[in-house]
Amino acid sequence: MNHQTASAVAFGAILRENPAAARFYDNCTPAQREAILLQLQELPPENIRAFVEELPSAAL
Repeated sequence: MNHQTASAVAFGAILRENPAAARFYDNCTPAQREAILLQLQELPPENIRAFVEELPSAAL
């Protein structure tokens, strides 16, 4: 599994554990979701959980 795929899988799993972040992501426009996923690709795997936890306070 490459880095992008692993990050996406981890993001989805962690997002399901965090209802506030999931609601925030669900309410994003397609462009905002794309921006989030592009940021995700730049993160090391150990920072994905913190990234998801901060999503509800993100200013896109």
